[in-house]
Amino acid sequence: MQTLSSKKNTAFNLGISLLVFSVGLYGIGMVFFHGQESSYAVSRELPLGLLLLGYAFFVGISVGLSTLAALVHVFKFEVFEYRSKCVALMALTFLIAAFWTIFWELGGPFELQVLRFVRYYINFQIESPIWWMCTFYIIETPLLILELWLLFKGGERASFWASIVAFIMGIVAFSTLSMVFAVNAARPLWNTAQFTISFVLGALLSGASLLTVFMRFRAKEVNQKTLKALATYMLFCLIAIAFVHAWTVVISSYTAGSYLSENIKMLTNGPLSFNFYFFQIFVGIVLPITLLIASKFKNLTLVAVAGICAIIGVFFTVYDGVVGGQLIRVESEFLPVIELVEYTPSLAEISIFISSFGVAMLLYEIGYIVLNLGKEDK
Repeated sequence: MQTLSSKKNTAFNLGISLLVFSVGLYGIGMVFFHGQESSYAVSRELPLGLLLLGYAFFVGISVGLSTLAALVHVFKFEVFEYRSKCVALMALTFLIAAFWTIFWELGGPFELQVLRFVRYYINFQIESPIWWMCTFYIIETPLLILELWLLFKGGERASFWASIVAFIMGIVAFSTLSMVFAVNAARPLWNTAQFTISFVLGALLSGASLLTVFMRFRAKEVNQKTLKALATYMLFCLIAIAFVHAWTVVISSYTAGSYLSENIKMLTNGPLSFNFYFFQIFVGIVLPITLLIASKFKNLTLVAVAGICAIIGVFFTVYDGVVGGQLIRVESEFLPVIELVEYTPSLAEISIFISSFGVAMLLYEIGYIVLNLGKEDK
């Protein structure tokens, strides 16, 4: 039975979730009454905006959370077995939030979108990375549901295999998503192995970071071994991301004057340089590493703040990667002067993106109540 205090907390969490979700009503209304072309800031020259990269961001969080569950089963890292049911539920809700985001990105969301998807999917375009990405997510989504169900049923061996396959499908699907960008030779910033690697590393970091924030605001007591393991895991991910960023910049400096170098300048000395140096490097890497070291892997508040900073850094890494790869017009490679495209997300895009957090939060709170996960707080 829930105490009066826990019922108030649950009601408060539901209220906050609904409030965050309701922010998206503005964007939904704009799309419904004015259409996507008038509501979104994307264009023919820059077709992939906040909602598309938001989809990648939320999927990354889901993959990161699934990875933590897989570490318990595959490598027997029991120290990560912290509220395994809650982690599995969060992985599922953030994946659904990603689907919510991409739904509003797709053309004509009110025009029988599901039926259109089925019609295009059954053409079996196996040479298309997007077709494979859809296939992997079609497999992963029911596996996450199955894994959560088996955790409640106590089927240890079955949940082991469901977790493993869901983890593999998540990594493969997410790397395939990044490959959708990376195979585009006309966009040099995407057309590198580092682009896919940074996507995957960001996913691993964001999952662990979100869990530390969850522990800070939802846990009544914290296992120090779990906290130390998560903080160490985050630190290694941060170092790996810093390594990839550093070599990307170094390699581009040796190709000065090339089309690739001009694209990377969008980050290092162009319209996105503030995002790159402040949000990606300082807030996303330097500050979290400093906070983790200062916490000595024992102070939950400092580790959670480091997690929030890391999530912000991952978001701007995805944002700068996706948007930055489109800022130089494709035909500029053959022109004497580099021509740039401008992009600032519209209020409709921002509101729908924010509502995706509300979707994840609301579904989690509903699952928390229906599945009686409050007993794990005890």
